[in-house]
Amino acid sequence: MAGALVLAAALLVPVAGASEAQPEITDPSGDAYSRKDSRDLTTAYFHTETNDTFKITMNLTSLETYTTPNEIPNAPTTEYEVYFSVANSNFAVACKVPVHGPFGMTIQFDIRSVSYGNNTTAESQIATLSGGNYDPTAHLITWLVQKNLLGGNLTAGTHLTKTWAAVYNKNFGDTSRRIEDRGPNAGYGKDYIIRGAPGAEIIKVELTAESKSEQCAPNDPAVFKISVYNNGTSQVSVDFFNSTPDKKGWTVVLGLETNVTLLANATRTLTVTVSCPRDAANKTSVTISISGKARAGNQTANTNIESLTATVNYIPPKPAPPPFTTQLKNFFMKPTMLTYALYGLVGAAIGLSVVWTVYSRMKRSREAEEIPPPPAPLPVK
Repeated sequence: MAGALVLAAALLVPVAGASEAQPEITDPSGDAYSRKDSRDLTTAYFHTETNDTFKITMNLTSLETYTTPNEIPNAPTTEYEVYFSVANSNFAVACKVPVHGPFGMTIQFDIRSVSYGNNTTAESQIATLSGGNYDPTAHLITWLVQKNLLGGNLTAGTHLTKTWAAVYNKNFGDTSRRIEDRGPNAGYGKDYIIRGAPGAEIIKVELTAESKSEQCAPNDPAVFKISVYNNGTSQVSVDFFNSTPDKKGWTVVLGLETNVTLLANATRTLTVTVSCPRDAANKTSVTISISGKARAGNQTANTNIESLTATVNYIPPKPAPPPFTTQLKNFFMKPTMLTYALYGLVGAAIGLSVVWTVYSRMKRSREAEEIPPPPAPLPVK
């Protein structure tokens, strides 16, 4: 079987616990192609797991108890499907609803292997499924899936990835089925994690630093941000720890309280502040480790460890210049070549001033002397 669909690029998706309150797949209501409520899916979720089976349920705006009279001439066949992947294998559970009602045909449940092509799926039946339920009153379709149909034993912690759902319709005479609704509208829903026996929990909290290296300076600490993500199946409480810096005077402060509670699929940000002492030498660095311990009931698990490095990158400010009188005093008390040159110029100026003064006085002295009168003329003989 092949059906047209629009596939967006794969998205990095979080992991959720299994419940109707936290469905893996969601889709806005009222967006079915034909505007029929019975082809308008809203959620799909995985639940009620045992060691051998689990259930998948699709919720719709409504479901028809029987094919409406105005649709009977078209002889419609509607297929409701939920898709998921295990490792490199792709699967879908399908509910095939032909013309149905008092004189209609039987509703069929099966599981299929899926190959993805260019905006299409190629599907082939693996097995029919018993225990399925088509419930018009609650507008729910439920499949009971045997784990051994998925190609081996699904151990606790196995992810069912690339989750999405679709509703298709094909009228008599159509060459191919048409997609009526897709959830989500683009990309994939959340992963489902296989737990194993009922009540088993997967505890996995992941720490991811935005940056593993930051700069600091006296009075200007290095600040790191760490994403704390609950990639497990249930709510956990997490205690955080940091290593002690191996250099004196360095401090580490965690921005969250020492114990936080995280729901499944929840993320919080842990801020780590690393401060260096005032006398830290430039380019000095310190590496610390951040870790945590997660707890759910009486089960515990350690987080991964993130190593963070803070490095001093400090350019001291230029000191303020001393007062002018101090500069002048230092100029003469701590002579340099410029000082000696200035001394020479001052000495030369003083020498020239003395010479000029002596010359001026001598000149004025000559000008002040009385000029003797000329001699009297000789008598005439």
